[in-house]
Amino acid sequence: MASTNTRLPRRACLALPALALLPRGAALAQGSGAQGASAAGSSTLNLAVAAPPTTLDPHYHTLSPNNMMAEHFFDRLVGLDSRAQLRPGLAESWKLVDDSTWEFKLRQGVKFSNGDDFTAEDVLTTLRRIPNVVNSPGSFSIYTRGIASSEVVDPHTIRFRTNGVYPLLPQDLSQIYIISRSVGDRVSTGDFNNGRAMIGTGPFRLVSFSPDDRVVMARNDAYWGEKPDWSQVTYRFIANDGVRVAALLSGDVQLIDVVPPADMPRLRTTPGITFAETPSLRSIYIKLDMEHEVSP
Repeated sequence: MASTNTRLPRRACLALPALALLPRGAALAQGSGAQGASAAGSSTLNLAVAAPPTTLDPHYHTLSPNNMMAEHFFDRLVGLDSRAQLRPGLAESWKLVDDSTWEFKLRQGVKFSNGDDFTAEDVLTTLRRIPNVVNSPGSFSIYTRGIASSEVVDPHTIRFRTNGVYPLLPQDLSQIYIISRSVGDRVSTGDFNNGRAMIGTGPFRLVSFSPDDRVVMARNDAYWGEKPDWSQVTYRFIANDGVRVAALLSGDVQLIDVVPPADMPRLRTTPGITFAETPSLRSIYIKLDMEHEVSP
């Protein structure tokens, strides 16, 4: 990622979530316009990413661009820090009650973007919906299949029973975005794309979604966590590497991800451009085909 010299808002501009999903050595680039805008008190950030999401539905497709987008509007019970270590999210704490029962204490005082209180019923709505998302090409049920049953103890306490010992449940729940019970567990993917179901507890609210073009989001001033620095973010999708780099250099956007390796030497010596880089959890390898006499 390449960028200008500015303090990036936590989660607000995708930088940190994106980095965790980029191959080792990949980078985000930030241009000088972002720092200038921040110093001048501008409330808008324009950024560009290489891969557009297939939908705004946080449970439709386990795809990195979708998850990075959902991060801005929805929260998870368990969060991940910049080193991929578990941290409290909508759940303040969790513990084993016995070998097959986990108890999660939920954060109090959290509001959805429509003003509703967050409670354990929202968690149940989410868990009921996930295995029933229509035509999902990559179901999030891989993260809920360890749960045999759920029990609401009180509005801010929920227990999950598993089939035997299952130590990975907090890790699994760090992948699940919680939706509001007000939308119902049968809400359609289309209702997220048109904005009707985009009711979350995240740091931003949806303003508009133009598929294959951009998402415009506004700061959720009622957010329970650290507030983003920017009151509005325009999150553009620019798949072409050259066009994305040109948009950064021209100041049309202040932040890009997936910096083309061929452009890195030039960008590193360009005044006002800075990089944010980190090793990734992703592993890519070549496997020899041992299953065919003649490999296809």
